[in-house]
Amino acid sequence: MRVSGAVFALTLCASAGAQTPPSTPPSRLDTITVEAARDRELLEQRVKTFVSHIATKPYDAPLARWQTVAPICPLVAGLSREDGEYILTRVSHAAAAAGAPLAPEHCKPNLYIVVSADPDGLLKAWNKRDVRMFGDEADQGSTKIRKFLNASSPVRAWYNAELYSDEGVPLGNQSSGEAGLFARTNLRARATRLVFNETRDLTSALVMVDGPRARGVNFKQLAAFIAMIGLAEIRPDADLTDAPSILHLFSSAQADRPSGLSKWDEAFLKALYHTEHTDKEQLQEIKTEMAQEIAPR
Repeated sequence: MRVSGAVFALTLCASAGAQTPPSTPPSRLDTITVEAARDRELLEQRVKTFVSHIATKPYDAPLARWQTVAPICPLVAGLSREDGEYILTRVSHAAAAAGAPLAPEHCKPNLYIVVSADPDGLLKAWNKRDVRMFGDEADQGSTKIRKFLNASSPVRAWYNAELYSDEGVPLGNQSSGEAGLFARTNLRARATRLVFNETRDLTSALVMVDGPRARGVNFKQLAAFIAMIGLAEIRPDADLTDAPSILHLFSSAQADRPSGLSKWDEAFLKALYHTEHTDKEQLQEIKTEMAQEIAPR
């Protein structure tokens, strides 16, 4: 019994000696890790807000973008040849960096970049001469058209988009059953909740620059702003909060105006053209890819 008692006592002593030492304060590395996680969460939330505010996304449809069926063919008018070539080159470089499809030389223009001292008069005259300049909206007497024509912003953009099947085929018109009315119909649509059966693809766009109101910005800044709103369908009244973006160009004090496309702008455009266009999670994928591009893990 004594031996057992001694063994028991030794066991207790050994157990007591094996107790975990008192906890120590978190190390500097732990603190850095927690701060990095918080910074990442804050960045992702800011990116989410930025994308949600600037992106024009109709109900149950992906974001519109230029596709290979109608690649970008920019035309600059209203500037000297040298200044026009500069704008054209900068916009084309931005498109190539984003992965947007560019048409070869001697193409039919579909991205019109026009600088005018009288944009209102020019637009009204243009609209009378070309009744299809506003696409399908012209048939509806849209308030959207009136808002565009009467806008007072230094730069405004109009987008025409067409519906295509997920195979890249334009949707045809089919009678809706009412006299004289037709609707876009996808005869090859599939029953699925994972992907869109149709995509909205940009077919033409007009970027109108009000020369007098745009005074004070240089051509590098102007070209970057045009590239941002010409390569993506951007909300004209987007709330940008504190996001670093060329879209602040005309709302910032002259000393604080961005000099060109920011890392955020470039990341958004790249994500727009590198995510799956038919995926119903496209918007979330853009936000995820954009955050990764801005601050790789």
